Amino acid sequence: EKLAAGEVLIKARASLVSAGTELSIFTRTHRGFDVPGGMPWAQYPFTPGYAGVGEIVASADTQFPVGQRVFHRGPHGTFVKVKSSTLVPVPDSLKDEHAPFLSLLQISMTAPYLAPADPGTQVVVIGMGIVGNLAAQLYAQTGARVAGADLSQSRLERAKNCGIRPFHVGTKPLQEWVKELGERGAEIVVEAIGNSRTIGEALKAVALRGKVVLLGSPRTTMEIDPYFDIHRKGISVIGAHAMFFDGNQKLTPVLLEWLDTQKVKVDPLITQRIPLAHALKAYEGLRDQPDEFVGVVLTYS
Repeated sequence: EKLAAGEVLIKARASLVSAGTELSIFTRTHRGFDVPGGMPWAQYPFTPGYAGVGEIVASADTQFPVGQRVFHRGPHGTFVKVKSSTLVPVPDSLKDEHAPFLSLLQISMTAPYLAPADPGTQVVVIGMGIVGNLAAQLYAQTGARVAGADLSQSRLERAKNCGIRPFHVGTKPLQEWVKELGERGAEIVVEAIGNSRTIGEALKAVALRGKVVLLGSPRTTMEIDPYFDIHRKGISVIGAHAMFFDGNQKLTPVLLEWLDTQKVKVDPLITQRIPLAHALKAYEGLRDQPDEFVGVVLTYS
């Protein structure tokens, strides 16, 4: 295969399936399908994947020699051709199945980057999927006091194993849970699902003059009461789409180190390891069994 300047060919070792963007394309719920003419990433045919690790087997960039193990943002595939500008060298001590989490860790970092928390700040993250769990762990690294809310007991157990206080909103509403945080309540509430109902709950649960961060990409339109839920409470609503986050590059070495030293835990988030040939099972599982399928790593022989 011919490589243009600045391109490399990678033999894959592992890749991580996104339960957000990839699944929304698979189920055709991504908002991009509603846009006249479509968006480049929200149309068929679609080649999924943007979080992988592998070994360079051919290179047109002297900074990335053959044999080097790298993280890449290319699609799932046994061999992947990508631009070297997207590559991050991976330390030898970092496991293959852990390295792809760097991509979702960068996405999760958008929340504390745009809505930073001082030590002791009360933070609640709604949704204990990969992005929500990682966002909660990142807030904890700043010294914030963090709780994770979810309907799924299994996801809450994984959150607890990552040092996150569990709020089971199936037993009582989030507005009742946040009362346990003391007089100040939830100063920052991160919605990491993209669900209209939970966005509404975030607006109602956050403290006066608090912040609500929309980290999960909303999949439907919704109605809110701007007077009671935003204006009267004096809160800030922050959109945290990763495409507007310009801190990835300077923070990437730190995030990679935290993955490597397990300051940020991802082992509890890996629920399945599935060979590439059976990748359809990953998407069907994420769609139909969200309690059991959270972090799905595709493996390559």
